[in-house]
This record gives sequence, C-alpha cells and structure tokens, in this order.
Amino acid sequence: MYFEELSVGQKFPGTRVTVTEAHIVNFGSITGDWGPLHFNEEVAAKSVFRKRIGHGMLTASLAMSSVVPIMGNEAATHLSDTFTYKDPVLIGDTIITECEVLELLPKSKWGLVRLRLTVRNQHGRVVLEGETALGFHYRAKPAADQE
Repeated sequence: MYFEELSVGQKFPGTRVTVTEAHIVNFGSITGDWGPLHFNEEVAAKSVFRKRIGHGMLTASLAMSSVVPIMGNEAATHLSDTFTYKDPVLIGDTIITECEVLELLPKSKWGLVRLRLTVRNQHGRVVLEGETALGFHYRAKPAADQE
C-alpha cells in the first residue's frame, strides 16, 4: 500500500498461528535463548506460569508477520518497534493478531506510519501490545503533475 491509501483508525486482520514445540526450539536455536522457562519443565512448573512458555520475542516476531501484507512493495523502511507482554503464550496456544493505523505523518522522502499491534490468544486475552513505525512511499504523481 502507498501512504495515501492508509487512514488513521484503519484496521487490518493479521495472522493466526498455533505456537508449537518446534517454534520454541527453532527460536531458541536461532537466538541462543535457552532460558529454563522455555525449555525446562521442572523449572517452569515451579514458576508463576506453571508451564513452559514461549519466548516474548517469538510472540512479537509472529505478530510482526501480520505487518508484511500491509507493507507490500511500497514500504520504504522499517523504523522502530515497541512491545509490551501482557500474558504468557503457552505451547498449543493460538495467537491472533490485528493491526491498526495510529498515525500518519507526511515527511519529505516518505510518509511515516505508526501501527498498533494487538495479539490475543484463543481465549481472547491480550498477550502482546505493540507499536511499529514504518516509512511508506508516496504514490508517484502523473508526469503532468510533476512540472
């Protein structure tokens, strides 16, 4: 999408993913995060969570995949992200994402777009809230308008 095609308050359905053991093992392998809450049943059982939990950044990464269709080929750059983890994601949880346009700021080279990310589990509980800032290209003006 181009900057001009977006509007504040516009919502986009995101992705729906069931988090598996493979997600957690692969994420741990990629990041080197082998924390006991993710991989040790005994430690996790004694924690406030009572079960092994997925990595927060795994949840954030899965949530960010819902931004990709909005970006398309027209996004100029990915500028920043912030995430707040509200509830753990357990193996077997299905997470559902949604994106909402919060702000549109025209800039000289591209338009700045701030999106809110909301991730809920299969019970409707919010597990992650976040914001991402992207630069979007403007739609090219017809040659007659450029004179």
